Amino acid sequence: MIQFSTPHKRYALKSLSQSREELGQIGGSGDMEADISLCAMQTIEPLFRKYLPREGQILEAGSGRGRWVFYLRRLGFDVTGLELARSEVDAAKAFDPNAPIEHGNVLHTPFKDHSIAAVISLGVMEHFEEGPAAALDEVRRILTPGGLLLVTVPTKDLVRLLLFHNIKSLQNSLRRLKGIPLEFEEYRYSRRQFESRLVTAGFEILERTPDDFRPPLNMGLYTDSRFLRHPARQWELNGTGKALHAALSTVSPWLDCSGTLWVCRVH
Repeated sequence: MIQFSTPHKRYALKSLSQSREELGQIGGSGDMEADISLCAMQTIEPLFRKYLPREGQILEAGSGRGRWVFYLRRLGFDVTGLELARSEVDAAKAFDPNAPIEHGNVLHTPFKDHSIAAVISLGVMEHFEEGPAAALDEVRRILTPGGLLLVTVPTKDLVRLLLFHNIKSLQNSLRRLKGIPLEFEEYRYSRRQFESRLVTAGFEILERTPDDFRPPLNMGLYTDSRFLRHPARQWELNGTGKALHAALSTVSPWLDCSGTLWVCRVH
């Protein structure tokens, strides 16, 4: 059933390796330099350059292996990372023993009140089954007055509403019938739904933009359908996928993008 009024709730296999394979997550290639280079290919990168402060500490809350931390530090930004998965922190330290990435929970950060100039949150807020309110409250606590939040979540677009969400729901129904264990994976919000949560949490929205890669790479269709992926090149589509993406992009970049980036200022 198409969901218009509520966030789309997605489930994945309990096996973490299987879930990651289904998602095609960024940052797990094993080649850290290649993963870092992907940052420059993302549509959100220009807004990082535009809005992130050159003075003051920046936190990436949920930094994974730290590709954005490394990328932005190379551009001269004072960025540190906080990551819940110890394996991801260990991978960052293996790449650079001095990596400013530490183990911690984004819901309970070790930072003092009003001590951080900007917080980056990429693909994190959607994973709280109870919703993002607690995470947004913690961001608000640590941000300086007028501090910035740059946040992405996967969002519902027309292609997902009409096709991919229904396919995934059917697939999960069949898995449940077979007794295959599933677990909550993420919410996919409409832009209006997530913006209402940002405003309720006390943030002013300054700008928004689609979150995806620039061609020839792609995140939205690549993530949603393994049948549209190039068989050998990560984050590239096959011929059918490229044709579909080209057709949709001529209408609007919002039709098949992976998600949305919001740039917000705390009141």
